[in-house]
Amino acid sequence: MRREIVPSGRSPLAPARLRRAHRRTFSSCPERDGLLGCTNVSARPAALRALLVLVYAALIGGLLLLDIDPEQGRAWLRASGGWGLLAFVAAFALLQPVGAASHLFIVSAALVWDPGVALVASWVGALAAGSVAFGFARTVGRDWVQRRLPPKLAGWDARLAKNGFRTVVLMRLLLFTFGPMQLLFGVSRVRYGSFLAASALGLLPMIAVETLLGSTAVTWLWGS
Repeated sequence: MRREIVPSGRSPLAPARLRRAHRRTFSSCPERDGLLGCTNVSARPAALRALLVLVYAALIGGLLLLDIDPEQGRAWLRASGGWGLLAFVAAFALLQPVGAASHLFIVSAALVWDPGVALVASWVGALAAGSVAFGFARTVGRDWVQRRLPPKLAGWDARLAKNGFRTVVLMRLLLFTFGPMQLLFGVSRVRYGSFLAASALGLLPMIAVETLLGSTAVTWLWGS
């Protein structure tokens, strides 16, 4: 039987250890998704994350400081056509993740546009708001959270990578656009594609109901 000669000072198990270390090195980014590429953010410079926070805060502050009369805003949105719709979606996407009620946007859209246009505008705005919250959490906080997950939560997080679609649909039906939920999905291992598709399905029923009934209820209350 031929025996392998191991050089002095080297362990016969060294190649196995090296292979495991090599796999750990290249598995630090085990997933890729369509929104942010590699889900490991440790390689991203801290300065980039700080810049994203500052830019986002500046945009939010500018929108909040605008003193817009509701009737004037409604008239402007109607007269602006596609630009008005784009402004509505942008405001929905930027303000809802920081606490503005999505119901306010949906009912407002129903008061401004016809039901079909209002439904599509609110649906796109809610998806954009969810994407903003998801992307922000994944870029800024995912790496920090993943390093500190307890074992039980780590197992649940791993299952999200496989069954994220069903979980997101269920949570959207139950909690709609609840802000902390969107951030939690951002720091989890659920893929962005699953998050977006499941959100599109789970958000639609509530948005449709509010669009069709919300404007009628508000008009009735104001008329009374």
